[in-house]
Amino acid sequence: MTFMTRPSPGWSRRAAATSLMVLSLAACSKKADEHAPEAAHGAPAAHGGGAVQHWTYDGETGPQHWAEMGGDNTVCATGQRQSPIDISGPPRNLSSRLVMQYKSSLATIQNNGHTIVVTPSDGGGIVLDGVMYTLKQFHFHSPSEHAINGRSTALETHFVHQNAKGEYLIIAVLSDIGNADPVLGSLWTYLPTDPGKPIPLPDLLVNAQDHMPGTEDFYVYSGSLTTPPCTEAATWMVYSSPLTVSSEQADAFQRIIGPNARPLQPRHDRDILHLSGS
Repeated sequence: MTFMTRPSPGWSRRAAATSLMVLSLAACSKKADEHAPEAAHGAPAAHGGGAVQHWTYDGETGPQHWAEMGGDNTVCATGQRQSPIDISGPPRNLSSRLVMQYKSSLATIQNNGHTIVVTPSDGGGIVLDGVMYTLKQFHFHSPSEHAINGRSTALETHFVHQNAKGEYLIIAVLSDIGNADPVLGSLWTYLPTDPGKPIPLPDLLVNAQDHMPGTEDFYVYSGSLTTPPCTEAATWMVYSSPLTVSSEQADAFQRIIGPNARPLQPRHDRDILHLSGS
């Protein structure tokens, strides 16, 4: 397969050189249409025919107890392809044909009690070998959930996509402490301090590609959602090059949400694929 990138009308200033691909891994063939992206990856909602019990990131309702909620949530403990993981060891090289088609769009921002969720009204998405993966929302974790060669970062952004079959594609961007991120800064101006309903972002068009690195190097593996019910129907693409955020930007998120990273999960026998554009 050929690794290709073609500019779209919504081509962003930061990622003008970015190329992406997604591998349709066998573990991602399970349909997850009963789990809306907003609900299953960062927001409380109903799963498996009933309300999800209250869960947190620590204590008696923390990650080590998620499987005890029963129903679909048991996979949080029994699954063999859980996320996040430490990405390490020699990966296999892979390339594919992909076109980024993100759009600048009106959006809402929400504090759902677990994270900050940004939901574009029409944010576009990516096309992999002719299959459209539509961007549903993106949200944040601090500290990062994934690690690369044992190293985590201050912040991780997840861009949640789905195709027509309900299969998840989640792009992860890690951010180290360093220079402030001006694009994130514009968004952080509207951080909701209390949990509540989605709030329209006034005078701000959101383009997901503006929040991604301008590199062409990342890792792909087969995994799961990182919040209950931990559904194993996700292809993960993790950029190998982090962005930077200031300590003030990271602290602003932590003051509102607190630590919200699921611990690293066993890798088992999963392959890690390395994708590099030319």
